[in-house]
Amino acid sequence: MFGSLKPVLLSFLIGPLGAFLAWTLNLPAPYLLGPVIISTFIALMGIPFSIPNPIRQFAFICIGLSVGSNVTPEALSNAARWPLSLLMMLVSIFAITFVCKIVLNKFFLMDKPSSLLASSPGHLSFVLMLSADTNSDTSKVAIIQSIRVLTLTIATPVIILLVSESAFTPDILDKPSLAFVNILGLFFLSIIVGFLLQKANFPAPFLIAAMLCSTTTHATNITPGYIPQFLEISAFIILGTIIGSRFVTITIKQLGSCLGSGLVLTFLSISISGLAALLVHYFTEIPLSHIFIAFAPGGLETMIAMGGLVSAEPTYIASHHVSRLFFLAFLIPILLNKDIKVN
Repeated sequence: MFGSLKPVLLSFLIGPLGAFLAWTLNLPAPYLLGPVIISTFIALMGIPFSIPNPIRQFAFICIGLSVGSNVTPEALSNAARWPLSLLMMLVSIFAITFVCKIVLNKFFLMDKPSSLLASSPGHLSFVLMLSADTNSDTSKVAIIQSIRVLTLTIATPVIILLVSESAFTPDILDKPSLAFVNILGLFFLSIIVGFLLQKANFPAPFLIAAMLCSTTTHATNITPGYIPQFLEISAFIILGTIIGSRFVTITIKQLGSCLGSGLVLTFLSISISGLAALLVHYFTEIPLSHIFIAFAPGGLETMIAMGGLVSAEPTYIASHHVSRLFFLAFLIPILLNKDIKVN
């Protein structure tokens, strides 16, 4: 029995340890970055650990409730500036996919279907399903995609600190906490809506459900206040550990064979999305840090959580990342079918 619990208990140890070390070193977003770095290192050492699914969903609900609590009627009134931003984000997604596919195919000698799937800026589970169905190099695709998510998670806070004055610290110390009964009610409602979204195959169903519930009840002032800080910090620690756990099944040799291509792909993705973010900032005056997080092709849950850390408008960040996933679900199969016919 203890043997089956050991990977879970280990994850509960390394996550807080990473958060404490990152906080001590004054790293940006310490409760997220610390667990990411430590858990990735432990995973690459070949030491297995895991986060049970109920704990994962608990963390996603906490993040969704926290992010949704930042919604205000004043912020929603700025939605008229979003269409240009959404359009530029979709253009950048197409450009990232097109450019990265060519680089992987021409310079790293991957076949065209595998190059396309590895270049997809998001929707990992969908991409891996397509990879298996088309007999593409699923192992390489998974490793390159994992490198993208890991690198973007680490790089995004650093880039934000370099280009803006935003600070990656939860700013709720002097804000009123949600009443206990409201916390329970929001959790219960989020679970119900989450299961409904899961049935509809919606991405990150429990995170989106919690955001929807929290956004609605805060915008109407039904549940004023913020979730307790210990819940928010715990959720970030769990999320960071989840990201690192992607590397549990990857050996050092496998990582080394894909590291160069993964880093080049991530650099190109950051460059293209960064250029698009600068253009949108120039025309709309939306804060650059908010646009960059909305455009960064990282993990949906991670980017939405980072948006909350810089007090970005939650519906702005979420609308962009959810749109990105639906756009990819439409774009990738079309391009993949074309590549398969050519091959």
